[in-house]
Amino acid sequence: MLEAECRVGQKHLKKIGILGGSFDPIHKGHLNIAQSAYEEFALDEVWFIPAGHSPNKDEKKMTAADIRAEMTALAICDIPYFKLSRIEVDAEGTSYTYLTLTKLEEIYPDMKFFFIMGADSLDYLEKWYHPEIICEKAVILAAVRDDMNLSEVEEKISALKKLFPAEIYPITGGKTDISSSEIRAALKCGKTDISLIPSKVMTYIKKRHLYEEK
Repeated sequence: MLEAECRVGQKHLKKIGILGGSFDPIHKGHLNIAQSAYEEFALDEVWFIPAGHSPNKDEKKMTAADIRAEMTALAICDIPYFKLSRIEVDAEGTSYTYLTLTKLEEIYPDMKFFFIMGADSLDYLEKWYHPEIICEKAVILAAVRDDMNLSEVEEKISALKKLFPAEIYPITGGKTDISSSEIRAALKCGKTDISLIPSKVMTYIKKRHLYEEK
Protein backbone atom coordinates (compact mmCIF):
# COMPACT_ATOMS: atom_id res chain seq x y z
CA MET A 1 0.00 0.00 0.00
CA LEU A 2 1.25 3.46 -0.82
CA GLU A 3 1.44 5.79 2.13
CA ALA A 4 -0.51 8.38 0.15
CA GLU A 5 -4.21 7.60 0.23
CA CYS A 6 -4.72 9.74 -2.88
CA ARG A 7 -7.83 11.37 -1.46
CA VAL A 8 -9.14 14.82 -0.66
CA GLY A 9 -11.71 14.11 2.02
CA GLN A 10 -13.62 11.24 0.44
CA LYS A 11 -12.75 12.27 -3.11
CA HIS A 12 -10.17 10.10 -4.85
CA LEU A 13 -7.38 11.94 -6.59
CA LYS A 14 -6.50 10.98 -10.12
CA LYS A 15 -3.06 9.34 -10.10
CA ILE A 16 -0.77 10.84 -12.74
CA GLY A 17 2.70 9.63 -13.58
CA ILE A 18 5.15 12.30 -14.74
CA LEU A 19 8.00 11.25 -17.02
CA GLY A 20 10.30 14.06 -18.05
CA GLY A 21 13.32 13.98 -20.30
CA SER A 22 14.96 15.47 -23.32
CA PHE A 23 13.43 12.67 -25.47
CA ASP A 24 16.10 13.31 -28.11
CA PRO A 25 14.81 11.04 -29.53
CA ILE A 26 12.16 9.27 -27.48
CA HIS A 27 12.65 5.49 -27.57
CA LYS A 28 11.07 2.27 -26.37
CA GLY A 29 12.99 2.40 -23.09
CA HIS A 30 11.01 5.51 -22.15
CA LEU A 31 7.77 3.77 -23.09
CA ASN A 32 8.72 0.66 -21.12
CA ILE A 33 9.41 2.67 -17.97
CA ALA A 34 6.10 4.51 -18.33
CA GLN A 35 4.19 1.29 -18.92
CA SER A 36 5.80 -0.39 -15.90
CA ALA A 37 4.97 2.59 -13.67
CA TYR A 38 1.40 2.62 -14.98
CA GLU A 39 0.91 -1.07 -14.21
CA GLU A 40 2.85 -1.39 -10.95
CA PHE A 41 1.29 1.65 -9.27
CA ALA A 42 -2.20 1.58 -10.82
CA LEU A 43 -1.79 5.02 -12.36
CA ASP A 44 -4.63 6.61 -14.31
CA GLU A 45 -2.31 8.25 -16.86
CA VAL A 46 1.35 8.93 -17.54
CA TRP A 47 2.25 12.39 -18.83
CA PHE A 48 5.39 12.75 -20.94
CA ILE A 49 7.05 16.13 -20.43
CA PRO A 50 9.80 16.99 -22.93
CA ALA A 51 12.38 19.28 -21.38
CA GLY A 52 12.27 22.93 -22.33
CA HIS A 53 15.29 24.89 -21.13
CA SER A 54 17.17 22.14 -19.34
CA PRO A 55 19.51 23.12 -16.48
CA ASN A 56 21.78 20.13 -17.13
CA LYS A 57 22.27 20.03 -20.90
CA ASP A 58 23.72 22.22 -23.63
CA GLU A 59 20.67 23.31 -25.60
CA LYS A 60 22.82 24.09 -28.65
CA LYS A 61 23.43 20.34 -28.99
CA MET A 62 19.80 19.40 -28.47
CA THR A 63 17.13 19.03 -31.12
CA ALA A 64 14.60 21.88 -31.03
CA ALA A 65 12.01 21.46 -28.27
CA ASP A 66 9.02 21.56 -30.65
CA ILE A 67 10.51 18.73 -32.71
CA ARG A 68 11.18 16.63 -29.60
CA ALA A 69 7.60 17.26 -28.50
CA GLU A 70 6.28 16.17 -31.91
CA MET A 71 8.32 12.95 -31.74
CA THR A 72 7.00 12.29 -28.25
CA ALA A 73 3.41 12.80 -29.40
CA LEU A 74 3.93 10.31 -32.25
CA ALA A 75 5.45 7.73 -29.91
CA ILE A 76 2.51 7.73 -27.50
CA CYS A 77 -0.45 8.53 -29.76
CA ASP A 78 -1.77 4.95 -29.84
CA ILE A 79 -1.75 4.50 -26.06
CA PRO A 80 -4.82 6.25 -24.56
CA TYR A 81 -3.40 6.61 -21.03
CA PHE A 82 -0.15 8.22 -22.24
CA LYS A 83 -0.40 12.00 -22.70
CA LEU A 84 1.93 14.76 -23.88
CA SER A 85 2.40 17.84 -21.71
CA ARG A 86 4.12 20.91 -23.14
CA ILE A 87 4.37 22.61 -19.75
CA GLU A 88 8.17 22.84 -19.97
CA VAL A 89 8.44 23.32 -23.73
CA ASP A 90 6.13 26.35 -23.56
CA ALA A 91 7.56 27.78 -20.33
CA GLU A 92 9.93 30.70 -20.19
CA GLY A 93 13.10 30.21 -18.20
CA THR A 94 14.84 27.08 -16.99
CA SER A 95 12.76 23.95 -16.49
CA TYR A 96 13.49 22.86 -12.95
CA THR A 97 11.61 19.80 -11.73
CA TYR A 98 10.43 21.46 -8.53
CA LEU A 99 8.92 24.34 -10.54
CA THR A 100 7.17 21.99 -12.94
CA LEU A 101 5.65 19.97 -10.09
CA THR A 102 4.60 23.16 -8.29
CA LYS A 103 2.86 24.45 -11.42
CA LEU A 104 1.14 21.12 -12.03
CA GLU A 105 -0.15 21.02 -8.46
CA GLU A 106 -1.54 24.54 -8.84
CA ILE A 107 -3.23 23.76 -12.17
CA TYR A 108 -4.52 20.33 -11.18
CA PRO A 109 -5.32 20.31 -7.44
CA ASP A 110 -7.42 17.17 -7.83
CA MET A 111 -4.50 15.05 -9.01
CA LYS A 112 -1.76 13.13 -7.22
CA PHE A 113 1.56 13.15 -9.05
CA PHE A 114 4.09 10.35 -9.29
CA PHE A 115 7.46 11.57 -10.55
CA ILE A 116 9.21 8.87 -12.59
CA MET A 117 13.00 8.98 -12.67
CA GLY A 118 15.95 6.66 -13.23
CA ALA A 119 17.12 4.92 -10.07
CA ASP A 120 20.67 6.08 -10.85
CA SER A 121 19.50 9.65 -10.22
CA LEU A 122 18.81 8.75 -6.59
CA ASP A 123 22.57 9.10 -6.01
CA TYR A 124 22.39 12.86 -6.44
CA LEU A 125 18.74 13.74 -5.86
CA GLU A 126 19.71 15.81 -2.82
CA LYS A 127 21.80 18.01 -5.15
CA TRP A 128 18.85 18.91 -7.37
CA TYR A 129 17.23 22.32 -6.99
CA HIS A 130 14.89 22.09 -3.98
CA PRO A 131 14.66 18.32 -3.60
CA GLU A 132 12.49 18.86 -0.53
CA ILE A 133 9.83 20.45 -2.73
CA ILE A 134 10.05 17.60 -5.25
CA CYS A 135 9.50 15.12 -2.42
CA GLU A 136 6.62 17.19 -1.09
CA LYS A 137 4.82 17.55 -4.41
CA ALA A 138 5.10 14.00 -5.74
CA VAL A 139 5.63 10.37 -4.93
CA ILE A 140 8.96 9.38 -6.51
CA LEU A 141 9.13 6.24 -8.63
CA ALA A 142 12.66 5.08 -9.41
CA ALA A 143 13.13 2.91 -12.49
CA VAL A 144 15.66 0.16 -11.79
CA ARG A 145 17.94 -0.52 -14.75
CA ASP A 146 18.63 -4.09 -15.83
CA ASP A 147 22.19 -3.96 -14.49
CA MET A 148 21.21 -2.61 -11.06
CA ASN A 149 20.89 -4.51 -7.81
CA LEU A 150 17.42 -3.93 -6.35
CA SER A 151 18.62 -4.21 -2.76
CA GLU A 152 21.18 -1.45 -3.37
CA VAL A 153 18.45 0.77 -4.82
CA GLU A 154 16.31 0.11 -1.77
CA GLU A 155 19.23 1.13 0.46
CA LYS A 156 19.51 4.43 -1.44
CA ILE A 157 15.78 4.95 -1.00
CA SER A 158 16.06 4.36 2.76
CA ALA A 159 18.93 6.87 2.99
CA LEU A 160 16.96 9.54 1.11
CA LYS A 161 13.88 9.02 3.26
CA LYS A 162 16.04 9.93 6.26
CA LEU A 163 16.89 13.24 4.57
CA PHE A 164 13.44 14.14 3.22
CA PRO A 165 9.83 13.30 4.15
CA ALA A 166 9.57 11.39 0.89
CA GLU A 167 7.59 8.53 -0.59
CA ILE A 168 9.98 6.69 -2.90
CA TYR A 169 9.37 3.31 -4.53
CA PRO A 170 11.30 1.27 -7.10
CA ILE A 171 9.86 0.42 -10.52
CA THR A 172 11.09 -3.10 -11.16
CA GLY A 173 9.66 -3.96 -14.58
CA GLY A 174 10.49 -2.92 -18.12
CA LYS A 175 13.76 -2.78 -20.00
CA THR A 176 15.36 0.58 -19.25
CA ASP A 177 19.03 0.39 -20.25
CA ILE A 178 18.61 2.15 -23.60
CA SER A 179 20.60 5.29 -24.42
CA SER A 180 19.35 8.17 -26.57
CA SER A 181 22.97 9.21 -27.18
CA GLU A 182 23.79 5.75 -28.60
CA ILE A 183 20.71 5.92 -30.79
CA ARG A 184 21.74 9.35 -32.08
CA ALA A 185 25.22 8.00 -32.85
CA ALA A 186 23.73 5.09 -34.80
CA LEU A 187 21.47 7.43 -36.78
CA LYS A 188 24.43 9.68 -37.50
CA CYS A 189 26.19 6.67 -39.02
CA GLY A 190 23.24 6.13 -41.36
CA LYS A 191 21.48 3.28 -39.55
CA THR A 192 17.74 3.55 -40.06
CA ASP A 193 16.55 0.09 -38.95
CA ILE A 194 16.75 0.81 -35.23
CA SER A 195 14.10 -1.29 -33.50
CA LEU A 196 14.43 0.70 -30.26
CA ILE A 197 12.67 3.68 -31.87
CA PRO A 198 8.86 3.56 -32.33
CA SER A 199 8.06 3.18 -36.03
CA LYS A 200 6.15 6.47 -36.32
CA VAL A 201 9.06 8.31 -34.73
CA MET A 202 11.53 6.62 -37.10
CA THR A 203 9.43 7.71 -40.09
CA TYR A 204 9.40 11.27 -38.75
CA ILE A 205 13.18 11.23 -38.21
CA LYS A 206 13.79 10.05 -41.78
CA LYS A 207 11.40 12.63 -43.23
CA ARG A 208 13.01 15.47 -41.32
CA HIS A 209 16.58 14.17 -41.85
CA LEU A 210 17.23 14.39 -38.14
CA TYR A 211 20.50 13.26 -36.52
CA GLU A 212 22.23 12.89 -39.88
CA GLU A 213 25.91 13.63 -40.36
CA LYS A 214 26.28 17.35 -41.10
